[in-house]
Amino acid sequence: MTLPGRPLILLDAPSNLGLMPPSPGHEPGVRFAPAALREAGIQALLGAQVGSAVDPPPYRFERPVDGKVRNFDDLRRYAGALAGAVTGVIQAGGFPVVLGGDCSILLGPMLALRRRGRYGLVFVDGHTDVQSPEDSATGGAAGMDLALVTGRGPAALVDFDGLAPLVRAADVVAIGFRDGSESRSRAIADLADAGAAFLPLAEARQRGLTQAASEAVTRFAEAGAEGFWVHVDVDVLDSEVMPAVDSPQPGGMTYRELIEVLRPLLASPRAMGIELTIFDPERDQGGLLARRLAETLATSFPALAMYPSSAGPLGKSLRAHSGEWE
Repeated sequence: MTLPGRPLILLDAPSNLGLMPPSPGHEPGVRFAPAALREAGIQALLGAQVGSAVDPPPYRFERPVDGKVRNFDDLRRYAGALAGAVTGVIQAGGFPVVLGGDCSILLGPMLALRRRGRYGLVFVDGHTDVQSPEDSATGGAAGMDLALVTGRGPAALVDFDGLAPLVRAADVVAIGFRDGSESRSRAIADLADAGAAFLPLAEARQRGLTQAASEAVTRFAEAGAEGFWVHVDVDVLDSEVMPAVDSPQPGGMTYRELIEVLRPLLASPRAMGIELTIFDPERDQGGLLARRLAETLATSFPALAMYPSSAGPLGKSLRAHSGEWE
């Protein structure tokens, strides 16, 4: 598919550097997400072109010393490599669709955009990801990514090329988190005081999910941002419909609600790209969840709007679970 003048380009970002091992000696399975989504037909559903794969350095199992970040040096190197790939797609006139990977991959696209100028971030996630290394029980950057891109954290993961922060707090809109304790944290209060907008899922539903997303687009335009990036952690979905994540929670979005959020964002000419994170195919027996996720993304692009009842073989597999789309 082509957005107005911009073909969709798939970029693989199979990094699991920001997560702790799910069990001793076992790497986090999010590294398999790009391959699983391709197997599920995401390229054909999006009508996308194949871009590059940015492979991460080898995963390290060592637990970081207290107050340190897991895979610290490798995270910085990976952010630079992914930023280069995203930059290449944008400069060629494409719309990058980044298939992660854990949430720490956010550093790459935001570095790419920061090098271009001032850009916003719509953060669609079941968590706020504003932990500090000192607060984190795991040392994983996947729980710190929003803090890092807004300039809060270790200097080497915050300040690339003297460009910190990668995104201004006032250019951040977070939608969909549902842990009530997170909204009361000091880190959230600090970012909110600096101008970030935080919409817990309950509040976003009350406002209207489409309306909340549309307001984010307007916010960036009025603030003078040149565009924005869309981050989607699939744990924003309810654990009943998306259990294949490292931190499943009840009470999240349905697939249809996620589409309601994404459609106005992806309809905007200011959207610069999108990333999907935290999907773990090792928790997806039979690949059904990968197919649901691929069709959800395809349906979220207005020019591809197509609910599963009108799809082919994938739609048939989803109609057996049609209630989960409601």
